[in-house]
Order: sequence, then C-alpha cells, then structure tokens
Amino acid sequence: MKNQFIQTSLKLILTYLAVIAGIYYLFGSYGLVGDIWAENSFWKFLIYGVLITHITITSMSLSFHRFHTHKGVTFNPIIDALMQLNLWLVGGMSKLDWVSVHIYHHAFSDKKEDPHSPVQKGLLHILFLGVFDYSNAKTSEPVLRIRKTIRRNKLEQFIADHTLMGLVILTAFNLIMFGPLYGSILSVINFSVSPIFAVGGVNGFAHWVGYKNHNYHDNSRNLGFVFPLNFLICGELDHNNHHAHPTSCSFRHRWFEFDWGYFYIKIMDKLGLANIKHAYTPKSLKRELSVKVVNIIEMDARFRKRLEELAQELNTNYQDLIQNIKDYIEGKKIKMSEEVKLLISEAKRTFYINYRLNLNY
Repeated sequence: MKNQFIQTSLKLILTYLAVIAGIYYLFGSYGLVGDIWAENSFWKFLIYGVLITHITITSMSLSFHRFHTHKGVTFNPIIDALMQLNLWLVGGMSKLDWVSVHIYHHAFSDKKEDPHSPVQKGLLHILFLGVFDYSNAKTSEPVLRIRKTIRRNKLEQFIADHTLMGLVILTAFNLIMFGPLYGSILSVINFSVSPIFAVGGVNGFAHWVGYKNHNYHDNSRNLGFVFPLNFLICGELDHNNHHAHPTSCSFRHRWFEFDWGYFYIKIMDKLGLANIKHAYTPKSLKRELSVKVVNIIEMDARFRKRLEELAQELNTNYQDLIQNIKDYIEGKKIKMSEEVKLLISEAKRTFYINYRLNLNY
C-alpha cells in the first residue's frame, strides 16, 4: 500500500511538471494575464486566500452542512448548484461523500468510530492527517451504506463520479491564465482551504478547546469568540451549539455569538432564495433556561419556601410570580423586586453548578 501511494504520487508530480512545461512553452511564464500578480504579490494572494476560504467554507456550511445533512434550511436549486460547483472546483468535494461522512460523524461523535475526533486521535493528527482520515472514511462500508440512502440529482451524481475533474479544470484554468508560478500558488491555496479550515479548524480545534453552552455527550466546543477565524469559516466554530441542536440552521445561541452563515440565510430567505425550516436562537436558549431555573426553584425546598414568602409579601400568588420569573429570564420587560432578582440569581448559580458537575437536581 505504501509503495503504491509513492508510485501514484510520483506519477502525479511528473504529470504536473509536464503540464507546467507545456503551459510555459505555449503561454510563457505569466500565462495570459499572470502579470497582474507581479506587484504586491503577498497582499494580493492574502486577499485571495481570505476570499476563497470564506466563499468555499460558506458554500460547504450552507449547502452540504445546514441544507443537505441537517435539513435546517432549503435553498433555491440554482443557488445550491452554484455552491456545489464551487466546492467541486476548489476542493474536489462531492455532496454524497461529505454528507455521508458527516452523518456518520454525528452518530459517533468523539467515540472510537468517529473518523475525525481529536479526543480519539489527538489534535495534531487531525490537523495534519485528518484529510486522509476523511478519504478513508468515505469509502468505508458503514459510510457507503449511508451514501446509498442520500437523494441526488444528475449534477450531484456527475460530481460524485468525477470528483477529481473539478480540481483538474480549475488548476488548468489557473495555469493557463496566470502562468506556472502564480497559477500553482493559487491552486495550492485552493487545495488547502478544506484540509486547514474544515477538517483541521472545525473537526480539530472545535472538539478540543473552548466553552460549552449545552451539556452535550461529546467534546464539541464553541470558539466563535475567535472572531476573524469564525468569519472565515462562516460561524462553524460555535460547534457545541450545532451538536446540541443539529437541525437548527442557526449556530448562534448567545448574544455575543455571531453566525455569518445564518446572517446570509436570513438575507436569502427575505429574497425568496432560501426557506428556513428550523432555527434555534438566543431566544430559544433563554426559554430553555427559564424552564430549567424555574424547575430548580420548584424542586429545591429552600427556593420554593422563599418564593412563597415573597409572593405573600408582594401581595400576589405563587403561580403568577413563577410565570413572571419565566418571562423575566426570557428577556421580557417585567418589573421585579430586588428580593426576587436575588432569588433568580441564586437559582441560576445553582443550575450552572449542577450543569458543570453534570448533575440532575
């Protein structure tokens, strides 16, 4: 197997060198318009890298992830086709491969079977070798069984049958237009987007370090506070939010988090180019928190007795005060006495302590 890999790699390198020599002979060192990269090359390539990363990972996040895997949103067929074509050309990616591997990942998240878990394989392994794990996973028997169940149209089947053709087409275009040197640099940037930012960034770091909003059974974490990186990869770093509520097309669950993907989805929804099926938002999180805090108050004899006393002091009944507390936690404009606010704060602290210790009240 090792010798076969080396032989295949050598053939690809020699073929690429032969193509470069042909391009140089036919079109020169700058190709057709490669001289546009000659001045301020570093900054131009940096800008290109940022743009192509954001466009490609946004396509992956919206089309493959939020639409075809988790069904939280649907897109106009033309918009979806354009996103899939971008992923095919830039990264040689197929919906059938990506979706089937990702469904398998969620089924065994951070368990032994998970094809890209830093908990099981180590962070460095996922960062540098995760792309090979993905390649192996998509041809494994359980993933292929999932793949057979995924609906596909003619374009998606064509892409799945000719994944490498996309890379070849875009690489050839880059070499002809920009010459052997600059065309190769652009192609390397394109090839690096998915392994670095999707496989490494999300599957690696977002299952290794960060904070949790939800006490989910795997090691998924939120890293959305690394704002420039989270912009690049379209909000995907709020990963614990996603794993706890996978069918939601919104990954933003707290006020300080920002999901660029959902921002784009809302714009397209207003334009009639998308249809939001399910979105878990900061309001949803507050509603859940209100229920859990009120449950703490009612199950803890100390809290319940104190609230009954406060209801008498405030000349109201217990159930109305409970409802007011729920509304207050949800963010509604409810006037609360300082004594009730202190009770709510103490109940919240109790809830968060139980949460960190993974305790049920």
